[in-house]
Amino acid sequence: MNRRNFIVAGAVFAAAPAFAAGSGDLVIPASSTDSELRGLSPTGGTTYWASGSKGWIVRGRGQRQEAFRILGAEALDFRGLHAFNDQHVLAMSAGPGEASQLWRTEDGGKTWGRIAANLDPDGFWDSLTFVDDKRGYILGDPTLGRFTVLYTGDAGETWTRLDPKGVPLAAPNEGAFAASNGCVAIGWRGQVAFCTGGAGKARVYLSRGGGPFVAMETPILADAPSKGAFAVTFANDGTLWVCGGDYKSPQGQGVNLARRAPGSTRFEPVAAPPGYLSGISARGRTVMATGLAGTIVSRDGGPFERVSTAPMNSARLTSKTSAVLCGPKGAIGLWKG
Repeated sequence: MNRRNFIVAGAVFAAAPAFAAGSGDLVIPASSTDSELRGLSPTGGTTYWASGSKGWIVRGRGQRQEAFRILGAEALDFRGLHAFNDQHVLAMSAGPGEASQLWRTEDGGKTWGRIAANLDPDGFWDSLTFVDDKRGYILGDPTLGRFTVLYTGDAGETWTRLDPKGVPLAAPNEGAFAASNGCVAIGWRGQVAFCTGGAGKARVYLSRGGGPFVAMETPILADAPSKGAFAVTFANDGTLWVCGGDYKSPQGQGVNLARRAPGSTRFEPVAAPPGYLSGISARGRTVMATGLAGTIVSRDGGPFERVSTAPMNSARLTSKTSAVLCGPKGAIGLWKG
């Protein structure tokens, strides 16, 4: 199977009774859409936005959800999402060529407009992230032998590709995974990191302060198109976390989690419950990772424990003791630690 093929207008309100999954820490309200949700962006408190397949967007406040489709984008798969606030949101679709697009609302989802599209027929956008209200990045799969890193300084209005020579050559079959909008992350002092798979050992590319990217191997295997590093994040102390596995084997064994200490040149494997992980988030000394095998959490630097077996795609910690997650069939998860 090609690695890209993985991943596997009206309103609907949901405030139905919820059920607890796993240990009871994760509450999953009734879904408001059947979309495969992957993009996720909290906006403060209990509010959040999520996005997914078939042009669906979800706006939520706690267990209450409003789901709607972007008119004119019903065929798009919105795997990336960034909410500047409750009114101003960008949604990024992933796909070959012009199927990768960027749409924007500035009125809380009432109206949307397309503001950018990938015009490279060999391109494929994977992830969207922002440093602040103006500066942001889109990561795309390799074209002309190197990963595509696009930069905006005007909140997404215009985009420029960073000099490809600043990114090491990609290995044969190496690519990023548009699984959770988590394969690119922002760290201290302008650091940018993205993770890859499909070409032997999973790698993390790191740029310090706008300089060229350096590629580092991780202990996560990537010896098949379905294997590799799926998401990366920086902790507050500068630790760089990466998670992954094999999406074809959600319960599979093997290293699925690794970290790089600040200043180190090596990623070390981290003991964790087995299974494929596609999303990771860190807040304070809490780290959460999730995937089709369920959700695991480390509190206060302690060992990782499974808190749910419900399949999810993405996770975002909103505090050290709370998070929002999203996943298959429109699933939204609300975690309290």
